[in-house]
Amino acid sequence: MPKELNGLKRIIPMLPCPSIKEQVAFYEMLGFQTVQTYTRPNPYAVLKYGDVELHFYGSKKTLPAENPNMCYVQTDHVDQLYASFTSSIKEKTGKIPRSGIPRISKVKDLADDRRFVLTDAGGNTLFVGSPHSKSDTQTVFLRTIENTEHAKNFEILYDLLYSKEDSHSASLMRAKFFPKDLSQLQVSDLDLAKILLVALDMELQQHQALDEELNNKLSDLFEQYGKEDADWTQISQKYEDILNVE
Repeated sequence: MPKELNGLKRIIPMLPCPSIKEQVAFYEMLGFQTVQTYTRPNPYAVLKYGDVELHFYGSKKTLPAENPNMCYVQTDHVDQLYASFTSSIKEKTGKIPRSGIPRISKVKDLADDRRFVLTDAGGNTLFVGSPHSKSDTQTVFLRTIENTEHAKNFEILYDLLYSKEDSHSASLMRAKFFPKDLSQLQVSDLDLAKILLVALDMELQQHQALDEELNNKLSDLFEQYGKEDADWTQISQKYEDILNVE
Protein backbone atom coordinates (compact mmCIF):
# COMPACT_ATOMS: atom_id res chain seq x y z
CA MET A 1 0.00 0.00 0.00
CA PRO A 2 1.37 3.46 -0.87
CA LYS A 3 2.45 5.44 2.19
CA GLU A 4 0.06 8.26 1.35
CA LEU A 5 -2.88 5.85 1.79
CA ASN A 6 -1.90 4.61 5.24
CA GLY A 7 -4.25 7.13 6.84
CA LEU A 8 -7.38 5.48 5.41
CA LYS A 9 -9.57 4.30 8.29
CA ARG A 10 -13.23 4.13 7.31
CA ILE A 11 -15.52 3.58 4.37
CA ILE A 12 -19.02 5.00 4.78
CA PRO A 13 -21.74 3.74 2.40
CA MET A 14 -23.98 6.34 0.76
CA LEU A 15 -27.21 4.63 -0.25
CA PRO A 16 -30.37 5.85 -2.02
CA CYS A 17 -33.95 5.83 -0.79
CA PRO A 18 -37.19 7.31 -2.15
CA SER A 19 -38.16 8.84 1.21
CA ILE A 20 -35.66 10.18 3.73
CA LYS A 21 -38.44 10.43 6.34
CA GLU A 22 -39.41 6.75 6.04
CA GLN A 23 -35.76 5.67 5.92
CA VAL A 24 -34.85 7.55 9.09
CA ALA A 25 -37.96 6.24 10.86
CA PHE A 26 -37.04 2.63 10.03
CA TYR A 27 -33.47 2.89 11.27
CA GLU A 28 -34.56 4.69 14.42
CA MET A 29 -36.87 1.73 15.12
CA LEU A 30 -33.77 -0.48 15.00
CA GLY A 31 -32.03 1.71 17.55
CA PHE A 32 -29.92 3.94 15.28
CA GLN A 33 -29.32 7.56 16.25
CA THR A 34 -29.99 10.31 13.72
CA VAL A 35 -26.97 12.58 13.44
CA GLN A 36 -28.20 14.88 10.67
CA THR A 37 -31.14 15.16 8.30
CA TYR A 38 -31.77 17.52 5.42
CA THR A 39 -34.96 17.71 3.39
CA ARG A 40 -34.09 20.62 1.09
CA PRO A 41 -32.67 21.22 -1.40
CA ASN A 42 -31.18 17.70 -1.43
CA PRO A 43 -32.68 15.14 0.98
CA TYR A 44 -29.91 13.53 3.03
CA ALA A 45 -29.52 11.74 6.35
CA VAL A 46 -26.68 10.51 8.54
CA LEU A 47 -27.37 7.73 11.06
CA LYS A 48 -25.13 5.94 13.54
CA TYR A 49 -25.23 2.77 15.61
CA GLY A 50 -22.08 2.48 17.69
CA ASP A 51 -19.17 2.68 15.26
CA VAL A 52 -21.36 2.04 12.22
CA GLU A 53 -22.30 5.12 10.21
CA LEU A 54 -24.71 5.07 7.27
CA HIS A 55 -25.52 7.91 4.88
CA PHE A 56 -28.66 8.08 2.74
CA TYR A 57 -29.72 10.40 -0.03
CA GLY A 58 -33.20 10.94 -1.40
CA SER A 59 -33.84 9.62 -4.90
CA LYS A 60 -37.38 9.49 -6.26
CA LYS A 61 -36.13 7.23 -9.06
CA THR A 62 -35.26 4.51 -6.54
CA LEU A 63 -37.78 1.66 -6.48
CA PRO A 64 -37.31 -0.33 -3.24
CA ALA A 65 -38.31 -3.65 -4.84
CA GLU A 66 -35.70 -3.14 -7.59
CA ASN A 67 -32.93 -1.50 -5.57
CA PRO A 68 -29.64 -3.39 -6.22
CA ASN A 69 -27.54 -1.49 -3.66
CA MET A 70 -26.00 -3.49 -0.84
CA CYS A 71 -23.15 -3.53 1.64
CA TYR A 72 -21.59 -5.91 4.14
CA VAL A 73 -21.35 -4.93 7.81
CA GLN A 74 -18.82 -7.00 9.74
CA THR A 75 -19.27 -7.37 13.48
CA ASP A 76 -17.78 -9.54 16.21
CA HIS A 77 -21.18 -9.99 17.83
CA VAL A 78 -23.76 -10.79 15.17
CA ASP A 79 -26.18 -12.53 17.55
CA GLN A 80 -26.18 -9.66 20.03
CA LEU A 81 -26.67 -7.10 17.25
CA TYR A 82 -29.49 -9.15 15.78
CA ALA A 83 -31.16 -9.42 19.18
CA SER A 84 -30.83 -5.67 19.69
CA PHE A 85 -32.32 -4.79 16.29
CA THR A 86 -35.21 -7.24 16.47
CA SER A 87 -36.16 -6.51 20.07
CA SER A 88 -36.14 -2.77 19.35
CA ILE A 89 -38.33 -2.97 16.25
CA LYS A 90 -40.67 -5.50 17.89
CA GLU A 91 -41.10 -3.22 20.89
CA LYS A 92 -42.08 -0.35 18.60
CA THR A 93 -44.18 -2.19 16.00
CA GLY A 94 -45.28 -5.38 17.74
CA LYS A 95 -43.58 -7.70 15.24
CA ILE A 96 -40.38 -8.55 13.39
CA PRO A 97 -40.82 -7.97 9.61
CA ARG A 98 -39.85 -11.23 7.88
CA SER A 99 -41.17 -10.54 4.37
CA GLY A 100 -41.76 -7.62 2.07
CA ILE A 101 -39.90 -4.33 2.47
CA PRO A 102 -38.47 -3.61 4.98
CA ARG A 103 -37.55 -7.00 6.43
CA ILE A 104 -35.01 -8.78 8.63
CA SER A 105 -34.03 -12.41 8.13
CA LYS A 106 -33.21 -14.87 10.87
CA VAL A 107 -29.52 -15.47 11.66
CA LYS A 108 -27.98 -18.10 9.38
CA ASP A 109 -24.76 -20.12 9.45
CA LEU A 110 -23.06 -19.96 6.04
CA ALA A 111 -19.72 -21.26 4.80
CA ASP A 112 -17.70 -18.19 5.79
CA ASP A 113 -19.74 -16.43 8.43
CA ARG A 114 -22.82 -16.30 10.63
CA ARG A 115 -25.12 -13.56 9.34
CA PHE A 116 -28.51 -12.01 8.96
CA VAL A 117 -29.83 -9.92 6.10
CA LEU A 118 -31.55 -6.59 6.56
CA THR A 119 -33.48 -4.90 3.75
CA ASP A 120 -34.35 -1.34 4.69
CA ALA A 121 -37.29 0.86 3.73
CA GLY A 122 -35.46 2.02 0.61
CA GLY A 123 -34.73 -1.52 -0.57
CA ASN A 124 -31.00 -1.40 0.28
CA THR A 125 -29.63 -4.73 1.50
CA LEU A 126 -27.25 -4.95 4.44
CA PHE A 127 -25.52 -8.27 5.09
CA VAL A 128 -24.53 -8.25 8.77
CA GLY A 129 -22.17 -11.01 9.79
CA SER A 130 -19.40 -12.37 11.99
CA PRO A 131 -16.68 -14.40 10.24
CA HIS A 132 -16.19 -17.93 11.52
CA SER A 133 -12.93 -18.70 13.28
CA LYS A 134 -10.67 -21.19 11.52
CA SER A 135 -11.19 -23.69 14.33
CA ASP A 136 -14.98 -23.44 14.27
CA THR A 137 -16.13 -26.89 13.13
CA GLN A 138 -19.77 -25.80 13.04
CA THR A 139 -19.08 -23.56 10.03
CA VAL A 140 -19.77 -26.41 7.65
CA PHE A 141 -21.73 -28.92 9.72
CA LEU A 142 -25.28 -27.96 8.75
CA ARG A 143 -24.27 -27.08 5.17
CA THR A 144 -22.55 -30.36 4.32
CA ILE A 145 -23.48 -34.02 4.14
CA GLU A 146 -21.24 -37.07 3.86
CA ASN A 147 -23.04 -38.72 0.95
CA THR A 148 -20.91 -37.96 -2.13
CA GLU A 149 -23.79 -38.38 -4.60
CA HIS A 150 -25.84 -35.56 -3.09
CA ALA A 151 -23.22 -33.46 -1.27
CA LYS A 152 -22.68 -30.80 -3.95
CA ASN A 153 -26.36 -30.34 -4.74
CA PHE A 154 -27.14 -30.06 -1.05
CA GLU A 155 -24.56 -27.29 -0.57
CA ILE A 156 -26.06 -25.36 -3.49
CA LEU A 157 -29.57 -25.93 -2.12
CA TYR A 158 -28.48 -24.68 1.32
CA ASP A 159 -26.83 -21.56 -0.12
CA LEU A 160 -29.84 -20.75 -2.30
CA LEU A 161 -32.11 -20.81 0.72
CA TYR A 162 -29.89 -19.09 3.27
CA SER A 163 -27.28 -17.02 1.42
CA LYS A 164 -29.35 -15.96 -1.59
CA GLU A 165 -32.63 -16.11 0.37
CA ASP A 166 -34.27 -17.51 -2.77
CA SER A 167 -36.72 -20.13 -1.54
CA HIS A 168 -38.35 -20.35 -4.98
CA SER A 169 -35.12 -21.35 -6.77
CA ALA A 170 -34.26 -23.66 -3.89
CA SER A 171 -37.64 -25.35 -4.24
CA LEU A 172 -37.11 -25.86 -7.98
CA MET A 173 -33.68 -27.34 -7.33
CA ARG A 174 -35.01 -29.68 -4.66
CA ALA A 175 -37.67 -30.94 -7.09
CA LYS A 176 -35.03 -31.54 -9.77
CA PHE A 177 -32.29 -33.24 -7.77
CA PHE A 178 -34.05 -34.83 -4.80
CA PRO A 179 -37.00 -37.26 -4.62
CA LYS A 180 -40.36 -35.96 -3.45
CA ASP A 181 -40.23 -38.45 -0.58
CA LEU A 182 -36.88 -37.60 0.99
CA SER A 183 -36.92 -40.76 3.09
CA GLN A 184 -36.21 -42.68 -0.14
CA LEU A 185 -32.70 -41.19 -0.24
CA GLN A 186 -29.92 -43.72 0.34
CA VAL A 187 -28.12 -41.58 2.91
CA SER A 188 -27.26 -41.80 6.59
CA ASP A 189 -29.86 -40.68 9.09
CA LEU A 190 -27.72 -37.68 10.03
CA ASP A 191 -27.52 -36.60 6.37
CA LEU A 192 -31.25 -37.17 6.03
CA ALA A 193 -31.95 -34.99 9.06
CA LYS A 194 -29.94 -32.11 7.54
CA ILE A 195 -31.81 -32.42 4.24
CA LEU A 196 -35.16 -32.59 6.05
CA LEU A 197 -34.28 -29.45 8.01
CA VAL A 198 -33.61 -27.46 4.84
CA ALA A 199 -36.78 -28.80 3.21
CA LEU A 200 -38.83 -27.96 6.31
CA ASP A 201 -37.51 -24.41 6.45
CA MET A 202 -38.03 -24.00 2.71
CA GLU A 203 -41.69 -25.00 2.96
CA LEU A 204 -42.18 -22.76 5.97
CA GLN A 205 -40.70 -19.76 4.15
CA GLN A 206 -42.75 -20.35 1.02
CA HIS A 207 -46.11 -21.21 2.55
CA GLN A 208 -45.89 -19.82 6.11
CA ALA A 209 -47.08 -23.20 7.33
CA LEU A 210 -45.34 -26.21 8.85
CA ASP A 211 -45.11 -29.26 6.57
CA GLU A 212 -46.45 -32.00 8.83
CA GLU A 213 -44.93 -34.85 6.82
CA LEU A 214 -41.41 -33.41 7.00
CA ASN A 215 -41.88 -32.47 10.64
CA ASN A 216 -43.04 -35.98 11.56
CA LYS A 217 -40.02 -37.56 9.86
CA LEU A 218 -37.68 -35.31 11.82
CA SER A 219 -39.55 -36.05 15.04
CA ASP A 220 -39.12 -39.79 14.41
CA LEU A 221 -35.36 -39.30 13.99
CA PHE A 222 -35.14 -37.28 17.21
CA GLU A 223 -37.06 -39.99 19.03
CA GLN A 224 -34.70 -42.63 17.65
CA TYR A 225 -31.39 -40.86 18.32
CA GLY A 226 -32.25 -38.46 21.13
CA LYS A 227 -30.57 -35.10 21.49
CA GLU A 228 -27.60 -35.88 23.70
CA ASP A 229 -25.11 -36.66 20.92
CA ALA A 230 -23.22 -33.51 19.83
CA ASP A 231 -24.24 -33.81 16.17
CA TRP A 232 -27.88 -34.43 16.95
CA THR A 233 -27.81 -31.55 19.44
CA GLN A 234 -26.82 -29.22 16.59
CA ILE A 235 -29.59 -30.65 14.43
CA SER A 236 -32.06 -30.14 17.28
CA GLN A 237 -30.94 -26.54 17.83
CA LYS A 238 -31.40 -25.77 14.15
CA TYR A 239 -34.83 -27.37 14.26
CA GLU A 240 -35.85 -25.19 17.21
CA ASP A 241 -34.56 -22.10 15.38
CA ILE A 242 -36.70 -22.93 12.36
CA LEU A 243 -39.83 -23.38 14.46
CA ASN A 244 -39.15 -20.22 16.46
CA VAL A 245 -40.45 -17.86 13.78
CA GLU A 246 -41.96 -14.57 14.92
